[in-house]
Amino acid sequence: MLRRPSSSDINDVLESSVSKGAEFAELFFESTGVRSIECADGRVERISSGTDTGFGLRLIAGDRTAYGYSSIITRDEMMRVAQAVLGDLGPGEGGPFKPSVDPEEPGDARAAGLPADEPLESKTVLVRAADRAARAAGSEIAQVKVRYGDSLRRMSVFNSEGASAEDARPQVVLSVRAVSSDGNILQTGVRTTGGQYGLENLCLSEVEALANEAGETAIRMLHAPHAPAGRMTVVLSGQAGGTMIHEAIGHGLEGDAVFKDLSIYSGRLGEKIASDLVSVIDDATLEGKRGSYRFDDEGTPSGRTVAVENGVLKGFLLDRRSAAKLSMEPTGNGRRENFRYRPIVRMSNTMIAPGKHDPGEIISSVESGLFVVRMGGGQVDTSSGDFVFKVSEAYMIEGGRIAGPVRGATLIGNGPAVLERIDMVGNDPGFDIGTCGKDGQHVPVSDAQPTIRIPEITVGGEVG
Repeated sequence: MLRRPSSSDINDVLESSVSKGAEFAELFFESTGVRSIECADGRVERISSGTDTGFGLRLIAGDRTAYGYSSIITRDEMMRVAQAVLGDLGPGEGGPFKPSVDPEEPGDARAAGLPADEPLESKTVLVRAADRAARAAGSEIAQVKVRYGDSLRRMSVFNSEGASAEDARPQVVLSVRAVSSDGNILQTGVRTTGGQYGLENLCLSEVEALANEAGETAIRMLHAPHAPAGRMTVVLSGQAGGTMIHEAIGHGLEGDAVFKDLSIYSGRLGEKIASDLVSVIDDATLEGKRGSYRFDDEGTPSGRTVAVENGVLKGFLLDRRSAAKLSMEPTGNGRRENFRYRPIVRMSNTMIAPGKHDPGEIISSVESGLFVVRMGGGQVDTSSGDFVFKVSEAYMIEGGRIAGPVRGATLIGNGPAVLERIDMVGNDPGFDIGTCGKDGQHVPVSDAQPTIRIPEITVGGEVG
């Protein structure tokens, strides 16, 4: 259970803050234990662990917000921080106050065996096995790096409106990075697995298979020719994990971008913005997924938000502030990296809903095109929807069949335009995990999509 001050001390700080000018006051408490193991070239190079504990106080008056935090959780420290934050906020008329009560203890039901309780040896066995499996892919593997990490984040939030909530969020992540070399060219294969569950979900044989796949991918890409450049049909595999949806579309659905008119979707509720085949959902309630939670970091219950339904824009992802600006209800998407940051609008588990097409049917429908298996990083302009994405693993499609691998491809386009063009959606949703950065904060997320066909998009590669 998270250690924090008594309810009376918490309420005293909140009441004092609203009596001295804040219209709304919120206290956030957090304790996070983190452990990691890093292995490079067959050797365990680093083992680390630590705990980070503290609180944050957010005060709001009109359009002004002020925030302060401390790693010392006492009544005196909370009062000191409150005084400093009130000074940053400036004069205000204050607001109503309703006492908060202790929230229900959530327990750790998401994890049958909490990673923190598992012996270090069990984790190092997984790491070493992954290293060996990646190297076994072939003699061309020059380097392997394996990283295991787990954490348990406990948080509670109280506000001046009487609301309170508590959550406990375990996380496990294992990533394998294999580098192949022929002396002149280096290529990389990366595989990652994890989620909000215990160590019991990381089966040794599955970890070995994943690591071996990373090694085999690196070798395949080593001998692959450069991707051709030009306009062509692109099929995104379910394994691509929804990176395009998250980056090119999802950020434009976040309420802070919407109310600031920084989103291409501002003022377009109810409009047709995508193909009839496309529905976009953000769902923080999915069991075991990396972006899931019972409550967001403002204490709003998590939910399932249908942002796009059969091509029609139905809603946005909202925290308290953006919901108020847009005269809508919060959707439970107020998230923060830790107690040092104020909450902002963030995605959780974002996906394109499955369609009716068999993936094989989608591939066979393409005479010539590009089959994208894994996406890399990229850049997106939320105000226009324009994007450029690297492709880390791709294959040519020839005569309705997957042909040889190609490397160095990029996808260049516009998110809204891509949404409108999608003409086949598979029945094979695949999830990928990641860490989303925004405004200097990073939070765990997952993305998903089935296999989809984009009839025409610009592919950057080698000309001629």
